[in-house]
Amino acid sequence: MNIFSTLRQYASKWQVTNQRNFTDEEKASVKEAFVVESEYGNSVCFLMTSGSHTYIPLSQNSTLGVGENVDLDEAKLLTLSREGDDDILRVEI
Repeated sequence: MNIFSTLRQYASKWQVTNQRNFTDEEKASVKEAFVVESEYGNSVCFLMTSGSHTYIPLSQNSTLGVGENVDLDEAKLLTLSREGDDDILRVEI
């Protein structure tokens, strides 16, 4: 018997598995994007042209602060993955 098969396994570190620009369609659906404070750090608040809003957490490597506007032509959408968990999204700028 392998001792490691009986021990608890802990999740590995999150890894960037995809990085891309926002598409023209995505940019066209956003009226305004800016940084807000959230429960686990800063997030980007997207005010949609439909009148609703949504949030994507800001990457830890991003330099924008709360209240600053996000230029979607410059921002990147990151997909982070790790074994045993669903992928997560982050905005990096």
